[in-house]
Amino acid sequence: MKSKSPVRPSLPLMAYLLLAILLATVPVVCLLSVVDSVAIRQELEANAEASRNQTESATVLAVNLVNAGLKLFDKTLDHEMEEAFVPVLAEYERAGRDPGEMDLDRLREVLGDGMDVYIINESGVIEYTSYPPPDLGLDFRQIPDFYDRVTEIRLGGDPFAADRAVYGIASGGELRKYAYMPSPDHRYLFELGLTGSEFQQYHTALKYREAVWDLVDKNPDVVEIRIFDCLGGKVVVGEAHPDDDRRLEMVRRAYREKAVIEAENATAGELTRYVFVDMADTDYASNMSLVVELTYTTQRGGRPNSPESSTGMLTSCSLRSSVSALSQPSPRTT
Repeated sequence: MKSKSPVRPSLPLMAYLLLAILLATVPVVCLLSVVDSVAIRQELEANAEASRNQTESATVLAVNLVNAGLKLFDKTLDHEMEEAFVPVLAEYERAGRDPGEMDLDRLREVLGDGMDVYIINESGVIEYTSYPPPDLGLDFRQIPDFYDRVTEIRLGGDPFAADRAVYGIASGGELRKYAYMPSPDHRYLFELGLTGSEFQQYHTALKYREAVWDLVDKNPDVVEIRIFDCLGGKVVVGEAHPDDDRRLEMVRRAYREKAVIEAENATAGELTRYVFVDMADTDYASNMSLVVELTYTTQRGGRPNSPESSTGMLTSCSLRSSVSALSQPSPRTT
C-alpha cells in the first residue's frame, strides 16, 4: 500500500498579513530612527555651541570686571609715583645729565623701600637701574608695541605717564606698578617700579581665577580653563602642560589675530578654544590683554540614557516585538 506524503500546512492569513506589515514597517521605522537621531544630534550640538558661546561671553565680562577693579586701585598710586620723580630729576641734573654719574643707591634710599629706578636709553634698553639683574640690559625692542609706546613717551611732551601694575618680564615675574617720565633733554626715559606687601595683597584679593571659575562651573562641559598674558608666554591662571609649546603657539595666534582660535582633539574627545580678551588702553604703555584657553568635552554619544541611546532602544524594541509576534505558533486548525 502506497503511503501518502504528509501535507505541509500553509501559514494562516494573519501570519502573511503580519509579515507584510513588518516588511513595510521596518524600513520606515529605521528611516524615522535615523532622521530622529540626526535631528537630536544636531540639536545637541547647537545647544552645546550656544552654551560654549555663553560661557565665553561671561568669561570675557568677568575678566574685564576684574581688570576694571585693578585699574581703579592702580590709579590711587599715580600721585605718589609722580612725586617720586622729583628727586630723580634732581639727581640727573646734579650728575650733569649723565646717568652714569647718578648715585642710584642713594636715590633708592631717598625713594624708600619698594621703589626702584630704571633708566631706558634711546634704543629702548635699560642701561642703568637700582634693581639688580636680570632687569639690567633688558631690551624692549623685543616687544615692538611696548617699545613704540615708551619711545613715544620719551619724545613726547607729556611730563608724566602712569602705567599699570604688571608682572616683570625679567625680574622673576614680580608684580610691580610702573610709571614713566622723560629726561629734560629727552635722551632718556626714567622709569619707576613700585612693589610692596599691601600692594601685593590687594592684587591677590582680585583674582581672575575665582571670577572665571564661578562662571564656568555652571557649564559641565568645561574640562579646564587657563589664562595667558598678552605675550603668550606666561600662564596667569592654570597649570603647565607637556604640550605647551603647541598650545602657546595657538595663544600667540589668537593674540595676533585678535580672534577666537579653535583646536579639536577627536581622540581625546575635547575641543579647545583660545579666546582673545582685548583690554588694551592707550592711556598706558602696558597692554593688559589676555587670552583665555577653554577646554570642553565633546563626548556625548557614548553617555548612558542619552537621546541617541533611547532612539536605538526604541528601534530594537520595535523589531523584537514584531519578530516575537511572528514566532508565536499559529492556532491549530481542525
